[in-house]
Amino acid sequence: MKKIFSKDNIKKFLACVLFIAIGVGLLGGASYLFTPERFHTDTVKDVKPYGLLAEPENTMDAIIYGDSEAFSAFSPVQMWEEHGFTCYVCSSASQYISLTESFVRQTLEHQQPQVVFLETNAIYRKMNSDDPGLNQIEKTLPVFKYHNLWKNIDPAGINENENDYCWQDDLKGFKYIDIINKSSHPDYMKKTKQYKKVPGSNLQHVQNIYDICRQKGVELVLVSAPSTVNWNYAKHNMMVKLSKQLGVKYIDLNLEKSIGLDWNHDTCDRGDHVNYYGATKVTKFFGNYAAETFSLPDHRGDPAYKDWAQLKVKYEEVIARSKTK
Repeated sequence: MKKIFSKDNIKKFLACVLFIAIGVGLLGGASYLFTPERFHTDTVKDVKPYGLLAEPENTMDAIIYGDSEAFSAFSPVQMWEEHGFTCYVCSSASQYISLTESFVRQTLEHQQPQVVFLETNAIYRKMNSDDPGLNQIEKTLPVFKYHNLWKNIDPAGINENENDYCWQDDLKGFKYIDIINKSSHPDYMKKTKQYKKVPGSNLQHVQNIYDICRQKGVELVLVSAPSTVNWNYAKHNMMVKLSKQLGVKYIDLNLEKSIGLDWNHDTCDRGDHVNYYGATKVTKFFGNYAAETFSLPDHRGDPAYKDWAQLKVKYEEVIARSKTK
């Protein structure tokens, strides 16, 4: 009978262990490199939410979380110019609500805003995996989540201090898009008594976000950005119900006619997202609502916020560069 613990078997076992250890070590090293906070200025512009971690601690009066509906609709620089409160749009394209929860948990360790706005489209995005084990793997080995950042690696830009989040976004999370591509179905908010069910475990993630905000003493508000593609009245009804269950405010900008959106002009992709022209209108309405409803402070003229006073010039530079392309 062949011995289980023969020298050959022990050698094979040790070789397997060594192989696994080297693999884990390589993944760990890659994860160290591929997390967005490891890069300097030009390396993380496609991961705009992480710019919030570079902002001075406790300087945000409001934070907006969500997917691309958020970063296309809300301009913090415009809100600063019109009202003087500070805001950041911590959102990314096709963001799952589980990732939103991670952003909320991480960023509220550094910021103490008066109010957090959760844009509701991400609540309806069905996650490819509801497996908490996979989520934990992504947290432990971020290379699985941020593997595409290899395209932006600049060896000179790798940060030696893992806690030094140095890249700041001059638009504070907003994405400037001036393309015009009209919507083919502007009459999308037809009344109904139906409710659109939220998929999977998404409601639990929303509950977790609420709990995090409550523990931090931050007010949570649900907000729906205008979209003729992604929004409808059945979803509106469900968000009204959810807001009542949580005991939070909810504002649906799809129903605010006074915004004055023109879906022939104010969208970049046939009604999926608003463009710059639509965002200007949405932000004007939303800024008024936020400033008045939550009595957000006006920091204009405060030397501590001198960097914000210079953002308008940078904002105009972005617009000028875009128009010359």
